[in-house]
Amino acid sequence: MSYVYTVARLRGMENHILDSAFFSRLMDSAGIDDAVKALGETSYSQWISQAGSSFDKAIDSEILATCEELKSFVPDKELLDIFRLPYDFHNVKVLLKGLFKVRGGELEGRRYDLLSKLGTIDTEELTNAIETEEYGFLPYGLTDLIPQCWQVWEAAKSAQAVELVIDHQMFRAMLKVAEDLKMPEVVNWVKARIDAENLKSAVRLARMNYDPAKALPFFHDGGTIRADDVAKLLTEPQETWSRILSYTDIGSVLSALTEQNDMKAALSDVSKALDDYLLKVLESAKYSMDSPANVLLFMLTKEAEARNMRVALVCVAGGLDREFGRRLLK
Repeated sequence: MSYVYTVARLRGMENHILDSAFFSRLMDSAGIDDAVKALGETSYSQWISQAGSSFDKAIDSEILATCEELKSFVPDKELLDIFRLPYDFHNVKVLLKGLFKVRGGELEGRRYDLLSKLGTIDTEELTNAIETEEYGFLPYGLTDLIPQCWQVWEAAKSAQAVELVIDHQMFRAMLKVAEDLKMPEVVNWVKARIDAENLKSAVRLARMNYDPAKALPFFHDGGTIRADDVAKLLTEPQETWSRILSYTDIGSVLSALTEQNDMKAALSDVSKALDDYLLKVLESAKYSMDSPANVLLFMLTKEAEARNMRVALVCVAGGLDREFGRRLLK
């Protein structure tokens, strides 16, 4: 199926992506009123006026509107699903945690305000399915996953253990959608995302001096690096990780570890480097006028824009360290 028209449309939309100069100016705003005034020049202005002081809601509205626009001309809607389905799994976490609390006696445990509309499943339908235990129509393996989550909760009463089960299934679902599309570039990106998530977890666990023998459940299968090989990194000094993984494309990202003595600083720097790497995995698509990977690249760029917007607005509104905020920008 030809993507020439799709890519041409995306090229036009790319002209409206906010650049680093805009975010530098936004970060320099004297206060939140000046920041909102700067946003008046962007596509976010209509959502800011509707959402009032809820910047998160305004940013999500912009991303959702972008998804809806792409749906009108992208031939394979599953490409958008790969981007959106993590929000479905986020919503499952929110709903299950709420039910865990309610069944534990916290009658006000539900947090519907934390649900995201960016998922592929309508939030009301998902809420009703989980609360009435009618899971049969749910996609992405959720029909079997949700009862499994209840079993894990009853056995361990650990929200973290439940989250890990959910994340494992999320990555399996993303990889299946990508493989069904039969688009090698997209499959490679999903595998790279799994690798990146595993390496972020490895850095966090190393910072905590976590027992390597108990670490394997924190890592996901399906990446180019086997989960048990990532777990073995915890038995080695962090400065050797990039060398150990030198056979992989993602290994070079860990060189940031050797440049930091403070693991807290290294965690933020490596996370940012890994996020940037995921964009670079798809970078070659920019030179093709017929590559479906351009759809995913555009959405990831738009998501990075949204993340930058959140960082900048939080810094400005809270009077936080602007230089630290700049380090977090993608």
